[in-house]
Amino acid sequence: MMTGVSQILVVVDPTLEISAAVAKAARLAQGAEASVELYLCDIPPALQAARLSTPELLKASAERIAAGHRAHLERLAEPLRAAGLVVRNTVEFANPLPEAIVRRAATSGADLVVKDTHHHALLSRTLLTHTDWHLIRDCPVPLLLVKAAAWRDPPTLCAAVDPNHPDDATGALDDAIVDAAVRLAHALGTRARLVHVFSSLNYLPLQADLPGVPIGLDLEAVEALRQLHHAELAAVADRNGIGREDVSLIDGLVTDALPSFVTREGIDIVALGSVARGRLQDRFLGSTATRMLDRIAGDLLIAKLPPPVA
Repeated sequence: MMTGVSQILVVVDPTLEISAAVAKAARLAQGAEASVELYLCDIPPALQAARLSTPELLKASAERIAAGHRAHLERLAEPLRAAGLVVRNTVEFANPLPEAIVRRAATSGADLVVKDTHHHALLSRTLLTHTDWHLIRDCPVPLLLVKAAAWRDPPTLCAAVDPNHPDDATGALDDAIVDAAVRLAHALGTRARLVHVFSSLNYLPLQADLPGVPIGLDLEAVEALRQLHHAELAAVADRNGIGREDVSLIDGLVTDALPSFVTREGIDIVALGSVARGRLQDRFLGSTATRMLDRIAGDLLIAKLPPPVA
Protein backbone atom coordinates (compact mmCIF):
# COMPACT_ATOMS: atom_id res chain seq x y z
CA MET A 1 0.00 0.00 0.00
CA MET A 2 0.92 3.59 -0.43
CA THR A 3 2.05 4.62 3.07
CA GLY A 4 3.17 8.14 2.18
CA VAL A 5 4.38 10.45 -0.57
CA SER A 6 8.00 11.33 0.12
CA GLN A 7 9.68 10.91 -3.28
CA ILE A 8 8.01 11.41 -6.65
CA LEU A 9 9.44 10.08 -9.90
CA VAL A 10 8.30 12.13 -12.89
CA VAL A 11 8.66 10.53 -16.31
CA VAL A 12 9.56 13.42 -18.63
CA ASP A 13 8.58 13.27 -22.29
CA PRO A 14 11.42 14.93 -24.27
CA THR A 15 8.95 15.97 -26.99
CA LEU A 16 6.91 18.15 -24.60
CA GLU A 17 8.09 21.66 -23.79
CA ILE A 18 5.26 22.09 -21.27
CA SER A 19 4.61 19.06 -19.06
CA ALA A 20 1.44 18.62 -17.04
CA ALA A 21 3.18 15.78 -15.21
CA VAL A 22 5.92 18.09 -13.94
CA ALA A 23 3.46 20.82 -12.90
CA LYS A 24 1.13 18.43 -11.09
CA ALA A 25 3.98 16.52 -9.44
CA ALA A 26 5.32 19.85 -8.15
CA ARG A 27 1.94 20.66 -6.63
CA LEU A 28 1.84 17.26 -4.94
CA ALA A 29 5.43 17.59 -3.73
CA GLN A 30 4.74 20.96 -2.15
CA GLY A 31 1.73 19.63 -0.24
CA ALA A 32 3.48 16.42 0.84
CA GLU A 33 6.92 17.99 1.39
CA ALA A 34 8.30 15.39 -1.02
CA SER A 35 11.37 15.42 -3.24
CA VAL A 36 11.12 15.11 -7.01
CA GLU A 37 13.19 13.21 -9.55
CA LEU A 38 12.81 14.27 -13.18
CA TYR A 39 13.58 11.17 -15.23
CA LEU A 40 14.11 11.33 -18.97
CA CYS A 41 14.75 8.05 -20.78
CA ASP A 42 15.50 8.00 -24.49
CA ILE A 43 16.21 5.32 -27.08
CA PRO A 44 19.96 4.56 -27.26
CA PRO A 45 21.60 6.71 -29.97
CA ALA A 46 22.93 3.58 -31.65
CA LEU A 47 19.31 2.63 -32.44
CA GLN A 48 18.39 6.16 -33.53
CA ALA A 49 21.36 6.69 -35.83
CA ALA A 50 22.15 3.43 -37.56
CA ARG A 51 24.35 5.20 -40.13
CA LEU A 52 26.81 6.22 -37.44
CA SER A 53 29.03 3.19 -37.58
CA THR A 54 32.11 4.17 -35.60
CA PRO A 55 32.31 4.11 -31.79
CA GLU A 56 33.63 7.68 -31.78
CA LEU A 57 30.66 9.04 -33.71
CA LEU A 58 28.22 7.08 -31.57
CA LYS A 59 29.83 8.42 -28.40
CA ALA A 60 29.73 11.98 -29.67
CA SER A 61 26.10 11.59 -30.67
CA ALA A 62 25.19 10.19 -27.26
CA GLU A 63 26.95 13.04 -25.46
CA ARG A 64 25.23 15.65 -27.62
CA ILE A 65 21.78 14.15 -27.11
CA ALA A 66 22.34 13.69 -23.38
CA ALA A 67 23.48 17.30 -23.03
CA GLY A 68 20.29 18.47 -24.72
CA HIS A 69 18.17 16.31 -22.41
CA ARG A 70 20.00 17.58 -19.31
CA ALA A 71 19.40 21.16 -20.41
CA HIS A 72 15.71 20.37 -20.93
CA LEU A 73 15.44 18.91 -17.43
CA GLU A 74 17.21 21.92 -15.95
CA ARG A 75 14.67 24.22 -17.55
CA LEU A 76 11.87 22.17 -16.00
CA ALA A 77 13.60 21.91 -12.62
CA GLU A 78 14.48 25.60 -12.21
CA PRO A 79 10.99 26.86 -11.19
CA LEU A 80 10.51 23.87 -8.90
CA ARG A 81 13.76 24.59 -7.06
CA ALA A 82 12.82 28.26 -6.91
CA ALA A 83 9.64 27.17 -5.09
CA GLY A 84 11.76 25.37 -2.49
CA LEU A 85 11.52 21.81 -3.79
CA VAL A 86 14.39 19.35 -3.81
CA VAL A 87 14.78 18.20 -7.42
CA ARG A 88 17.13 15.64 -8.95
CA ASN A 89 17.56 15.13 -12.70
CA THR A 90 18.33 11.79 -14.34
CA VAL A 91 18.99 11.12 -18.04
CA GLU A 92 19.25 7.56 -19.27
CA PHE A 93 19.38 5.70 -22.57
CA ALA A 94 17.47 2.42 -22.53
CA ASN A 95 15.13 0.27 -24.58
CA PRO A 96 12.33 -0.71 -24.16
CA LEU A 97 11.09 2.38 -22.34
CA PRO A 98 8.44 0.76 -20.08
CA GLU A 99 10.96 -1.66 -18.60
CA ALA A 100 13.42 1.17 -17.98
CA ILE A 101 10.77 3.20 -16.13
CA VAL A 102 9.79 0.19 -14.01
CA ARG A 103 13.44 -0.40 -13.11
CA ARG A 104 13.93 3.25 -12.17
CA ALA A 105 10.77 3.25 -10.05
CA ALA A 106 12.00 0.15 -8.22
CA THR A 107 15.56 1.37 -7.58
CA SER A 108 15.06 5.10 -6.99
CA GLY A 109 13.04 4.84 -3.78
CA ALA A 110 10.04 6.56 -5.38
CA ASP A 111 6.63 5.93 -3.84
CA LEU A 112 4.71 7.59 -6.69
CA VAL A 113 5.33 7.72 -10.45
CA VAL A 114 3.80 10.59 -12.44
CA LYS A 115 3.62 10.51 -16.25
CA ASP A 116 1.92 12.50 -18.99
CA THR A 117 -0.62 10.66 -21.11
CA HIS A 118 -1.68 12.09 -24.42
CA HIS A 119 -4.84 13.64 -25.79
CA HIS A 120 -6.01 12.80 -29.31
CA ALA A 121 -7.67 15.96 -30.63
CA LEU A 122 -9.49 14.23 -33.50
CA LEU A 123 -11.32 11.85 -31.17
CA SER A 124 -11.62 14.44 -28.36
CA ARG A 125 -10.38 11.92 -25.81
CA THR A 126 -7.18 10.68 -24.29
CA LEU A 127 -5.56 7.55 -25.69
CA LEU A 128 -3.33 5.54 -23.38
CA THR A 129 -0.06 4.58 -25.03
CA HIS A 130 1.72 1.24 -25.20
CA THR A 131 4.02 2.50 -22.43
CA ASP A 132 1.06 3.52 -20.26
CA TRP A 133 -0.45 0.05 -20.43
CA HIS A 134 2.84 -1.60 -19.52
CA LEU A 135 3.19 0.74 -16.54
CA ILE A 136 -0.39 0.05 -15.41
CA ARG A 137 0.52 -3.62 -15.37
CA ASP A 138 4.09 -3.53 -14.05
CA CYS A 139 4.80 -0.32 -12.14
CA PRO A 140 5.71 -1.39 -8.57
CA VAL A 141 4.34 1.79 -6.92
CA PRO A 142 1.19 3.87 -7.46
CA LEU A 143 1.10 5.43 -10.92
CA LEU A 144 -0.50 8.80 -11.74
CA LEU A 145 -1.24 9.25 -15.45
CA VAL A 146 -2.02 12.93 -16.02
CA LYS A 147 -3.64 14.87 -18.81
CA ALA A 148 -3.25 18.47 -19.91
CA ALA A 149 -6.33 19.84 -18.13
CA ALA A 150 -5.50 21.72 -14.94
CA TRP A 151 -6.82 20.56 -11.59
CA ARG A 152 -9.48 22.51 -9.77
CA ASP A 153 -8.61 24.33 -6.58
CA PRO A 154 -8.88 22.22 -4.54
CA PRO A 155 -8.80 19.15 -6.79
CA THR A 156 -11.52 16.52 -6.58
CA LEU A 157 -10.66 12.83 -6.20
CA CYS A 158 -12.61 9.60 -6.18
CA ALA A 159 -11.61 6.00 -5.54
CA ALA A 160 -13.46 3.52 -7.76
CA VAL A 161 -13.77 0.23 -5.89
CA ASP A 162 -15.53 -3.10 -6.37
CA PRO A 163 -16.24 -4.85 -3.06
CA ASN A 164 -17.62 -7.93 -4.85
CA HIS A 165 -14.80 -8.52 -7.32
CA PRO A 166 -13.73 -12.20 -7.31
CA ASP A 167 -10.04 -11.23 -7.55
CA ASP A 168 -10.27 -9.18 -4.33
CA ALA A 169 -12.14 -11.38 -1.89
CA THR A 170 -10.33 -9.90 1.13
CA GLY A 171 -10.85 -6.29 0.06
CA ALA A 172 -7.10 -5.66 0.13
CA LEU A 173 -7.01 -4.12 -3.34
CA ASP A 174 -9.97 -1.86 -2.60
CA ASP A 175 -8.16 -0.69 0.53
CA ALA A 176 -5.02 -0.01 -1.53
CA ILE A 177 -7.05 2.05 -4.03
CA VAL A 178 -8.65 4.10 -1.26
CA ASP A 179 -5.33 4.50 0.57
CA ALA A 180 -3.64 5.85 -2.57
CA ALA A 181 -6.50 8.30 -3.17
CA VAL A 182 -6.51 9.47 0.45
CA ARG A 183 -2.74 10.05 0.43
CA LEU A 184 -2.98 12.19 -2.68
CA ALA A 185 -6.00 14.02 -1.32
CA HIS A 186 -4.09 14.84 1.86
CA ALA A 187 -1.14 16.20 -0.14
CA LEU A 188 -3.52 18.35 -2.19
CA GLY A 189 -5.49 19.67 0.77
CA THR A 190 -8.75 18.00 -0.20
CA ARG A 191 -10.67 14.78 0.49
CA ALA A 192 -11.31 11.59 -1.45
CA ARG A 193 -14.73 10.28 -2.46
CA LEU A 194 -15.70 6.65 -2.90
CA VAL A 195 -17.69 5.25 -5.84
CA HIS A 196 -18.87 1.81 -6.89
CA VAL A 197 -20.77 0.89 -10.05
CA PHE A 198 -23.58 -1.64 -9.56
CA SER A 199 -24.43 -3.27 -12.91
CA SER A 200 -27.86 -4.87 -12.58
CA LEU A 201 -27.59 -6.28 -16.11
CA ASN A 202 -24.93 -8.66 -14.79
CA TYR A 203 -27.76 -10.50 -13.05
CA LEU A 204 -30.00 -10.92 -16.09
CA PRO A 205 -31.31 -14.53 -15.85
CA LEU A 206 -30.20 -16.89 -18.58
CA GLN A 207 -33.70 -17.83 -19.68
CA ALA A 208 -33.37 -17.63 -23.44
CA ASP A 209 -33.47 -21.43 -23.82
CA LEU A 210 -36.66 -21.85 -21.77
CA PRO A 211 -39.78 -21.75 -24.00
CA GLY A 212 -42.51 -19.46 -22.77
CA VAL A 213 -40.32 -17.83 -20.08
CA PRO A 214 -39.54 -14.16 -20.84
CA ILE A 215 -36.06 -12.78 -20.36
CA GLY A 216 -36.12 -10.20 -17.59
CA LEU A 217 -34.85 -9.06 -14.26
CA ASP A 218 -36.11 -10.34 -10.94
CA LEU A 219 -36.53 -6.85 -9.50
CA GLU A 220 -36.72 -7.97 -5.89
CA ALA A 221 -33.59 -10.05 -6.22
CA VAL A 222 -31.75 -7.22 -7.96
CA GLU A 223 -32.77 -4.75 -5.24
CA ALA A 224 -31.53 -7.18 -2.58
CA LEU A 225 -28.21 -7.42 -4.41
CA ARG A 226 -28.04 -3.64 -4.69
CA GLN A 227 -28.51 -3.33 -0.94
CA LEU A 228 -25.77 -5.92 -0.41
CA HIS A 229 -23.40 -3.93 -2.63
CA HIS A 230 -24.34 -0.76 -0.75
CA ALA A 231 -23.58 -2.37 2.61
CA GLU A 232 -20.23 -3.70 1.41
CA LEU A 233 -19.35 -0.30 -0.07
CA ALA A 234 -20.20 1.32 3.27
CA ALA A 235 -17.89 -1.17 4.98
CA VAL A 236 -15.01 -0.15 2.68
CA ALA A 237 -15.72 3.49 3.51
CA ASP A 238 -15.89 2.87 7.27
CA ARG A 239 -12.61 0.98 7.53
CA ASN A 240 -10.83 3.65 5.47
CA GLY A 241 -12.27 6.69 7.24
CA ILE A 242 -14.43 7.90 4.33
CA GLY A 243 -17.59 9.74 5.43
CA ARG A 244 -20.91 8.38 4.21
CA GLU A 245 -21.62 11.74 2.52
CA ASP A 246 -18.69 11.01 0.20
CA VAL A 247 -19.91 7.54 -0.87
CA SER A 248 -21.76 6.96 -4.16
CA LEU A 249 -23.35 3.76 -5.49
CA ILE A 250 -24.28 4.26 -9.13
CA ASP A 251 -26.13 1.97 -11.53
CA GLY A 252 -25.15 1.03 -15.06
CA LEU A 253 -22.43 -0.60 -17.10
CA VAL A 254 -19.07 0.37 -15.66
CA THR A 255 -17.69 1.39 -19.06
CA ASP A 256 -20.42 4.03 -19.35
CA ALA A 257 -21.44 4.80 -15.78
CA LEU A 258 -18.00 5.53 -14.32
CA PRO A 259 -16.86 7.96 -17.08
CA SER A 260 -20.27 9.69 -16.90
CA PHE A 261 -19.99 10.04 -13.11
CA VAL A 262 -16.49 11.50 -13.40
CA THR A 263 -17.62 14.07 -15.95
CA ARG A 264 -20.86 14.94 -14.14
CA GLU A 265 -19.19 15.37 -10.76
CA GLY A 266 -16.14 17.20 -12.10
CA ILE A 267 -13.63 14.64 -10.78
CA ASP A 268 -9.97 15.56 -11.39
CA ILE A 269 -8.33 12.28 -10.32
CA VAL A 270 -9.82 8.76 -10.44
CA ALA A 271 -8.12 6.00 -8.44
CA LEU A 272 -8.43 2.52 -9.92
CA GLY A 273 -6.94 -0.88 -9.14
CA SER A 274 -4.72 -3.32 -10.97
CA VAL A 275 -3.96 -6.87 -9.78
CA ALA A 276 -0.28 -7.73 -10.28
CA ARG A 277 -0.64 -11.44 -10.90
CA GLY A 278 -0.04 -12.10 -14.58
CA ARG A 279 1.01 -10.64 -17.88
CA LEU A 280 -2.53 -10.16 -19.18
CA GLN A 281 -4.67 -10.72 -16.12
CA ASP A 282 -4.82 -7.28 -14.53
CA ARG A 283 -8.25 -6.09 -13.52
CA PHE A 284 -8.27 -3.12 -15.88
CA LEU A 285 -6.55 -4.66 -18.91
CA GLY A 286 -8.40 -5.72 -22.03
CA SER A 287 -10.57 -4.13 -24.69
CA THR A 288 -13.36 -3.16 -22.27
CA ALA A 289 -10.88 -1.51 -19.93
CA THR A 290 -9.26 0.33 -22.83
CA ARG A 291 -12.58 1.89 -23.78
CA MET A 292 -13.36 2.85 -20.20
CA LEU A 293 -10.00 4.35 -19.24
CA ASP A 294 -9.69 6.26 -22.49
CA ARG A 295 -13.09 7.85 -21.86
CA ILE A 296 -12.49 8.93 -18.27
CA ALA A 297 -12.00 12.70 -18.30
CA GLY A 298 -9.88 12.91 -15.15
CA ASP A 299 -6.33 11.84 -14.42
CA LEU A 300 -5.83 8.18 -13.52
CA LEU A 301 -4.23 7.00 -10.28
CA ILE A 302 -3.45 3.27 -10.51
CA ALA A 303 -2.95 1.38 -7.26
CA LYS A 304 -2.06 -2.26 -6.98
CA LEU A 305 -1.02 -4.99 -4.60
CA PRO A 306 2.44 -6.54 -4.94
CA PRO A 307 2.60 -10.00 -6.51
CA PRO A 308 2.22 -12.87 -4.04
CA VAL A 309 5.41 -14.17 -2.46
CA ALA A 310 6.32 -17.63 -3.75
